[in-house]
Amino acid sequence: MRRRTLATLDGREKDFETFDNFHATQVLTIVHPAIAFYFKQIEKNQIERSKMLYIIGLGLGDEKDITLRGLEAVKKSHKIYIESYTSLLSFGISQEGISTLEKLYGKPLIVADREMVEEKVDDMLLEAREFDVAFLVVGDPFGATTHSDLVVRAKKLDVEVKVIYNASVMNAVGVCGLQLYRYGETVSLPFFTETWRPDSFYEKILKNRLLGLHTLCLLDIRVKEPSLESLCRGKKQYEPPSFMTIGVAIDQLLEVEQLRGESAYGEDTLCVGFARLGSENQMVMAGSMKQLRTVDFGPPLHCLTIVGKTHPVEEEMLDFYRN
Repeated sequence: MRRRTLATLDGREKDFETFDNFHATQVLTIVHPAIAFYFKQIEKNQIERSKMLYIIGLGLGDEKDITLRGLEAVKKSHKIYIESYTSLLSFGISQEGISTLEKLYGKPLIVADREMVEEKVDDMLLEAREFDVAFLVVGDPFGATTHSDLVVRAKKLDVEVKVIYNASVMNAVGVCGLQLYRYGETVSLPFFTETWRPDSFYEKILKNRLLGLHTLCLLDIRVKEPSLESLCRGKKQYEPPSFMTIGVAIDQLLEVEQLRGESAYGEDTLCVGFARLGSENQMVMAGSMKQLRTVDFGPPLHCLTIVGKTHPVEEEMLDFYRN
């Protein structure tokens, strides 16, 4: 022990016999009640700031892919949402699959569909000002622009956000050997309808091809989407879930190429098809568009890479996946 002398606010000195590693705030709070109140306010504010919105990546396979940090955040959260429309785990959004997650987490889950996230997300954000909330995202939290918007809205409401990262399709496609830094802009391919056949992705693919870059094509999923007929009637009825296959994606790509005619790609263009990346039964196959369009890649989710100019090492790796 050693003796320290501290001045009080009235100018008098007071001696304190303490350990060398004494906590200064404890001493100061003894000296004057105002200082004690000040430190209590700091402690109170720290408790208030601890309330958090956790945006947690789940990875790509199943319930076991969450990180330890993510699992810790889930277990201390009061309420847990799982986003269900930008991507899905291998078991989808079946009740059995949700039960598997709930068993691991020891807490109930609330499925957050597109309607909830786009129209009612502020309710969830306001909850995160009162208690810890976890928002679970398949893959990585920033694999979809929707989740960047969620962070922006949270910040505007003065909600603390902590992001916990995980594997994403954006890096898992590296399994085929194509180097990730040789990819250009990623494109999304939506389902065509009789009246809506968008082709804005074509210019991006063409640009990537001219630069010799690979193009990752993310294929549409439709979960809890209201039918056009029900919207016209003013009463929402939802279509059954649908997931674009690699065959459908290639058919649509070739249809647009035929219409545009700028030779961005063709039936002989080398591609790589992926199915269920990150799961135990993932499938990866390289071949021409003509070859891959007839391959049964099995259950969802699927994605497709249009191969650009390749390096010899990339070629060697691709050979392992040619049919």
